[in-house]
Amino acid sequence: WGGEGKRIPAVPMVNADLARIINSDEIQSVVNPAKRANRRWLRKKNAIRNTKALEKLNPYAAAARASETRAMEARATKKEEIIQKRRAANKAKKQYKAQGKAFFEKVSKQGDVCEDGFGL
Repeated sequence: WGGEGKRIPAVPMVNADLARIINSDEIQSVVNPAKRANRRWLRKKNAIRNTKALEKLNPYAAAARASETRAMEARATKKEEIIQKRRAANKAKKQYKAQGKAFFEKVSKQGDVCEDGFGL
């Protein structure tokens, strides 16, 4: 190893007791303090689905959504009443239509107007 252009590798450390060196007062006074364990981050909430997350972003939007939800529930309770009214109206229409059909059949049974050639 000692010929021209060649070097004998030098030992990188004189004292290989690495744990003692790192824990020495000289090194510890210069090094940054040890970090605590990483804090787990909370998962980001979707503001479109989660009203509490929406309230943090925009308090009025959360209130508007809550009022719309209440209005939807109120409409759902009135829906049965509206359906009953529509059914009653449809029943009246069917009854009126049946009366018209009965009248048409009654008039049609009387005979043809042009039977005797419009003779008076």
